[in-house]
Amino acid sequence: MKRLLCLLLTFAVAAACAAPAGGENIPSRLSLFAINVRKADCLLLSSGSDLYMIDTGSPESWGQVSRYLKEQNITALTGVILTHTDGDHAGGLDALCASGLSIGNIYAPAYFTCKRAKHPAVLASEKYSIPLTFLLSGDTLPLENGEIRVLGPVVKDSETENNNSLVLLASGGGGSMLLTGDMEFPEETTLLDAGLIPKVDVLKIANHGESDATGEALIRAAAPSAAVISTNSDDEPDTPSGRVLKLLNRNSVRMACTQNASSGVLAVLENGQVSLELIQSEQLPDAPHDIHLSGKDNITDTVSLMNTGDAQTDISGWYLLSERGGEIFVFPAGTVLPAGGSFVVSSLSSDDTGHFVWQEKNVWHNKKDDRALLYDAYGRLIDMLD
Repeated sequence: MKRLLCLLLTFAVAAACAAPAGGENIPSRLSLFAINVRKADCLLLSSGSDLYMIDTGSPESWGQVSRYLKEQNITALTGVILTHTDGDHAGGLDALCASGLSIGNIYAPAYFTCKRAKHPAVLASEKYSIPLTFLLSGDTLPLENGEIRVLGPVVKDSETENNNSLVLLASGGGGSMLLTGDMEFPEETTLLDAGLIPKVDVLKIANHGESDATGEALIRAAAPSAAVISTNSDDEPDTPSGRVLKLLNRNSVRMACTQNASSGVLAVLENGQVSLELIQSEQLPDAPHDIHLSGKDNITDTVSLMNTGDAQTDISGWYLLSERGGEIFVFPAGTVLPAGGSFVVSSLSSDDTGHFVWQEKNVWHNKKDDRALLYDAYGRLIDMLD
């Protein structure tokens, strides 16, 4: 029923942007694309030449992110912003960095509950030599024809990581967008009491539309005309919450859910006008049928794949996933598997170095089931091996 209500509300969101007025002045454009990463977050915020990824989805949803980046021929990001450290927001960071995209900077909130040495942004920064900046309320990031301002958190929550979420105000296109991560009512109340929630045009609903966030006071203060929810009811049946959907409907806020579009939701601000659109995935080329996983050794911590066809295959951006541990290995750009050839992927625990080294220890579990999954660059499952 909730999925149906979400879908019915979405049918009203496809109003087109107003055309630019005549003359030489071209109004700025601010766009937000929420990739369908199921019950996770991965947003692309762009204005002019600046493009930020806000959260990276989960390890399991990397295929959807990879597919969209490949479809749109995106090869560089101004920065990657992690709203907080939870796996459904930061889990795809390692794969993103390993994919070979040019990333100018990684940003993360200065407040977090994990140990610094285990912070996904710290690990990625050190591993891939990407600059890392921790953000506090009041900080700003450059955005062509606008800016990204950090509103929260203003205090640290030592127990609930969701309440350490970065809350961002992106301006441009003649308006603004409020991006709320997974903040729950405590952080929401703190920001409202501090008078930090302005009126905006687009609101990214907090915490996948769960009932523990997005109150009447927030909607009254922000007064958005449109809202985006990133979730999947099959993964989390209580999202989006019926209360949140009714709240948006009662306040005449147009809404779109990522689960209703195979690719995702596009929100655009241009000349002060808002449009929302459900984006469907493009037709993909045929998947290769000659690449197979040919062996996995839990003792030597290696996995191998083979090309049984009579032509070489470019496997750049393909990736291996450990089903139990969620670790990802992405084949780098320029990786070509010759006809009849094979590759061995070892790990930091392997005695012998393979053709590629997975920068993890003990990838494959020795005592419990841990299937190896092979995906292509579009996130399609190619093969699996126990």
